[in-house]
Amino acid sequence: MSESNDASRLDKLAFELEKAKIAEQNARDHRLAIEQQLSEVVGVKDEGSHTLKGAYYKVTTSAGFTRTLDARKWEQVKGRVSPTIAAKIVRAKLEIDTRQLKSLHGFDPASYNIVAEAITTKPKKVAIKFERLEDK
Repeated sequence: MSESNDASRLDKLAFELEKAKIAEQNARDHRLAIEQQLSEVVGVKDEGSHTLKGAYYKVTTSAGFTRTLDARKWEQVKGRVSPTIAAKIVRAKLEIDTRQLKSLHGFDPASYNIVAEAITTKPKKVAIKFERLEDK
């Protein structure tokens, strides 16, 4: 295949992707508008679920809050409650420092192999970015 044909196919596919993303955004906007209207009809609790039944549909709205912990502030206040309460309210989350893991692979493969026994690695979905090139 010549470079011209490759470029032509690339442009066609990128154009199709662009149209699909626009359609997807329009569909998302439409869905969000309908969800807003349903929320107004059904009602929404500050936290928890609320259900309303119609003749053909039962619609439940659920709402809540995202709560994040200020680790520095927690260290200042946790001593003011019992250790039992503190342990039940805030739990430690183990996570991988990917940069350090990759670095370990390079400079200490033996240790990396041991650590890797406890890690499941899965490939991510391929990301594709595109931008329209305007006529010059």
